[in-house]
Amino acid sequence: MPTPKSYTFVPSKGVAYVTGDLIIRGRLPSVDGDALTTVAPGTALSYIGYITEGYNVGGKNALWYVREGGDFFWSGNVTTKKPDGSSALLEEKILHSPLAHLLCTQRFGERPEVYKNYGSPKGHNGMDFRTRAATNWNNWKQDVYAALAGTVSEATENQWNGTYVRLVHDNGYESVYLHLSLLSVKKGQKVKAATKIGVSGNSGGASEAPHLHFGYRPVAYDKNNGYMGYVDPAPYFMDEIQYLT
Repeated sequence: MPTPKSYTFVPSKGVAYVTGDLIIRGRLPSVDGDALTTVAPGTALSYIGYITEGYNVGGKNALWYVREGGDFFWSGNVTTKKPDGSSALLEEKILHSPLAHLLCTQRFGERPEVYKNYGSPKGHNGMDFRTRAATNWNNWKQDVYAALAGTVSEATENQWNGTYVRLVHDNGYESVYLHLSLLSVKKGQKVKAATKIGVSGNSGGASEAPHLHFGYRPVAYDKNNGYMGYVDPAPYFMDEIQYLT
């Protein structure tokens, strides 16, 4: 069946829960689209809208959801109802705390005049959290935990990030933990949410003082969104965030 050359996009933010094996497609809302990844039943996928004239899979329907990164998934193997029967919101709180306590010292989007020099012209592309211990103000090294279950795609170091970990999650997003002093995981390792993945530090040229930089973005991210594809993770945290300012 030929795929339409243009589509009518209907904005509608929400979360869909996968009910059967589902392939995330790139480029086209069709079985002819690029197969980006396969997600398992029970996975929560956020979307920003849908189109109704995509490929009609099995003659059932032609509605395809559109994700923030611009990729697609078919509506036939998902439900928009949570297990308890209620509707799911896009900004569902799904992220575990990467530290024992979340005190934000720099918010998402701040200081664009600084971060334009690092490839993020609209501002800070994550959240910075204080790592000073509550009982010992001379101790700035705290255990860092996975915000979601996932697979370690990077556990390495570079000039600006210092020592860092990147995790790929089943919901189509990835999280990154920068400026660490110690790694506790290896590339390819699968981790559960709240698993220790490292120890905070002050490594890398982009770090001005000891802290944890946390970033969150779709795997198929929009490289032109002004934040290197990252999105504000604050609404997704289950734990309360305190702010320095």
